[in-house]
Amino acid sequence: MKDFDNIMDVWKQQKEVQIPDADTIILKAKKERSTFANKIIFQVITLLLTIVAIGWVVSVIDFKMKTTYIGLGLMFLCVFGFSVIRLYQMIQLKKIDFTQKPSLTLVELEKSFAFQQFVGSKVSLLYFIFLNLAFVFYFIEVMQPMKVLLKSVVIIVYVGWMMFAYFYLGKKQKKKENERIQKMIDSIKALESSYEE
Repeated sequence: MKDFDNIMDVWKQQKEVQIPDADTIILKAKKERSTFANKIIFQVITLLLTIVAIGWVVSVIDFKMKTTYIGLGLMFLCVFGFSVIRLYQMIQLKKIDFTQKPSLTLVELEKSFAFQQFVGSKVSLLYFIFLNLAFVFYFIEVMQPMKVLLKSVVIIVYVGWMMFAYFYLGKKQKKKENERIQKMIDSIKALESSYEE
């Protein structure tokens, strides 16, 4: 009987292990995914409106130089290409099934995270370079009639805005998106490890 009492004492001293509620974890992960997907949709809509604006500019203004059309065409390709990549990213994210085995969900989330990092670094850099190259071609004709002082002001404001957008706003957005996916990964890891114990 003493052995039984000893076992009972040891059992009572054990800390109660809290197994996280799977539904709560899955709900949080789905909420993060939904927020992330909505931000991508908003970005894509904004980019598509930019394409419409480029089309409007081409249809309304009769440009004389080929460089202007090269610039506008390059702008269109950059914006359209980046929109397609972001839509693909959103579709892949939406396909992740949080109700399947946590290890499978984790693999899908880590693939999504790796693609997000690729988009946030290499694709964003290429987008930035080619979009600015497009503006160089576009500005050749558009800035030709401007006085030197006005040209200087326009170029300074443009370069300043682009640097701010890429190095501050872009990095901030990249960090938020990475954190969002990392939260989903951490949630599924917590779920997986709790059921392995």
